[in-house]
Amino acid sequence: MQDGYMAITGDDFLFFAERAVGGMSTILGELGDELANTRPALPGANTPFALLTHCLGVMEYWGGHLVAGRPVRRDRQAEFHASGPVAPLRARAERALETLRADVRDSRPGAPLHDEPDPEALGPRRELTRDSALQHLYEELAQHHGQMEIMRDCLLAARRPVDPVDAPMAWLRAKQGVKWHRPGPALLPAWVADMDFPLAPVIAEAVGAALGRGDLGYPDWDGHPLAGAFADRMRRRHGWQPDPAHVRGITDLIQGLQLTLTLLTEPGDGVVAFTPNYPPFLRTLETMRRPLVAAPLEPAEGWTWDHDLLEQRVRTGNARVLLLVNPHNPTGKVFTADELRRVADLAERHDLIVISDEIHADLVHAPHRHLPFAALDAGTAARTVTVTSASKAFNIAGLRTALAHVGPAVLRAAWDAQPPDLYGAVNVLGVEATRAAWAHGDAWLAAVTAHLTRQRDHLARRIAVMPSVGLLTPEAGYLAWLDCRAAGLGEEAADWFRRNAGVELSAGSEFGSGVVGSVAESRARLNFATTREVLDLILDRMEDALTRAEKTGFRPPEAHLSASG
Repeated sequence: MQDGYMAITGDDFLFFAERAVGGMSTILGELGDELANTRPALPGANTPFALLTHCLGVMEYWGGHLVAGRPVRRDRQAEFHASGPVAPLRARAERALETLRADVRDSRPGAPLHDEPDPEALGPRRELTRDSALQHLYEELAQHHGQMEIMRDCLLAARRPVDPVDAPMAWLRAKQGVKWHRPGPALLPAWVADMDFPLAPVIAEAVGAALGRGDLGYPDWDGHPLAGAFADRMRRRHGWQPDPAHVRGITDLIQGLQLTLTLLTEPGDGVVAFTPNYPPFLRTLETMRRPLVAAPLEPAEGWTWDHDLLEQRVRTGNARVLLLVNPHNPTGKVFTADELRRVADLAERHDLIVISDEIHADLVHAPHRHLPFAALDAGTAARTVTVTSASKAFNIAGLRTALAHVGPAVLRAAWDAQPPDLYGAVNVLGVEATRAAWAHGDAWLAAVTAHLTRQRDHLARRIAVMPSVGLLTPEAGYLAWLDCRAAGLGEEAADWFRRNAGVELSAGSEFGSGVVGSVAESRARLNFATTREVLDLILDRMEDALTRAEKTGFRPPEAHLSASG
């Protein structure tokens, strides 16, 4: 130090500034997209992604504007809420360092600032030169580098295991949702299509951040808030390039079906559907008086259908719409490209609007792959309404947020001509959750899907040795369509297992199997999206009940009740 001055060269300053920014960038690389966008359990903490974004804003304002004189538009508050993939932000940090190097080397020692510091920038309360402004800039970088090291350690220490499916029985029993609450404590539920796993951390963080901001007022959205996120996800995962301008908001997929039928059909118009099928869809057709034109799926070499029979039924059934559920519920079938083309050809020949429910698309088991129906060709896309949601893959059905990609121009025009919000509006928290799931939830989803594949394979092995029950292994999802015909239960299979095994399954007759009576009732749907412990308890109860019944003979419920008093 000489005459009150300490000599620090520009190269010295840049060495330590680069060390701080480079250290933060490296930490983001270590954390990856999910953890970098997660707030650690520390009072007032931001996410690492937001903290580095803020540091780049500091560099741009203090170095670029006050020292170098470039005009800058900065939203300091927005920096602390930034989120996104890590790689582009790290590249931006490297570019910011290159700019800072040039600004420092061009700066004149002791020169005044190009502008008065904005009080909202929260800088030192004293007169500053360009040199002291750069010192403050380094102060900020060093401080936040230290903070980020602490954040990294906390996040890594609290990170969930790779398999995020730990769900203790007491936690499951305490849930208030319909799956566990409605059957009561005496039954083990394997019915409604909810998963038993804890919420994905990125979704919990996104919803928590919105609540923390108190951000539940009227949203400021330009167009549909999920249009871009949907288009990006379809491109990344399925190679399809949907038009974001064709996206319309719905609360769930059933509403998408109901809206399309309301706007484009009349009572008496037929709707083609592959049966068995999702019960709320079938109830919608019945309530709206749109007759079902059934295409029964048969378990021969995988689930398939009689093309000639379907062609005949379409011709005679006054069909206007074809409802495709792919991947299929309840069978778990993933339609192949050739099968989808046959469906598309049928729709073109008979000028059918196609509603393609693709809500299970993110849960396909390898080696199978999902192909969006609208991705076949432009003509198919122009007649297809694709309905989907993050709710099934990420277990957030209660947030009631879905969307429709409306290919038919006539339907878009009719849809847009309806009074505003006649069919409801988009849910703010549902949007936050869906954005987080689609942008940052793939690591969690991959771990859950791997668990579901292991559950499926374990279930198939157990069913193979279970008396009088068959299963065609599902290719997607977490629903197993059980065949209990050989058991000769004499009643609805789900009722029999509820009464004799204490297990709640979905009743086969509700799925409109395309047949009536004992064949439909001999089917039941089992949900295996649970822990291995719970799945084995369910299967043990079912196997024990079947084994006991084989020894004593299967009896209809009336005989059972009279024999037991």
